Amino acid sequence: MASEELWEKLKAHFLKMDGVQKQGEALKIRKKMFAMLSKGYFVVKLPKNRVEELLNSKEGLPYDPGTGTFMKEWVIIPAEYSDRWIDYASEAKEFAFTLTK
Repeated sequence: MASEELWEKLKAHFLKMDGVQKQGEALKIRKKMFAMLSKGYFVVKLPKNRVEELLNSKEGLPYDPGTGTFMKEWVIIPAEYSDRWIDYASEAKEFAFTLTK
């Protein structure tokens, strides 16, 4: 299944939850983005140390929004781990929620 199809299913799952909103191809909680599809890649916002863990384990890839600089709290989760996308998005949603307090 293509990343776009998986993303549509993931979006539908999260948009049923209270407080989750869509802005373009991003999901937000309390105005904080936590997951998005960017250039065909699934990207989530996580704490810097968690991003580093995922990069070190090769389960995540660095995310550059096109500026030439990698973002420290965003990570690409490749399609080969799509069976865990909902788990990663849930983790990202919880992290984003903590940023709104």
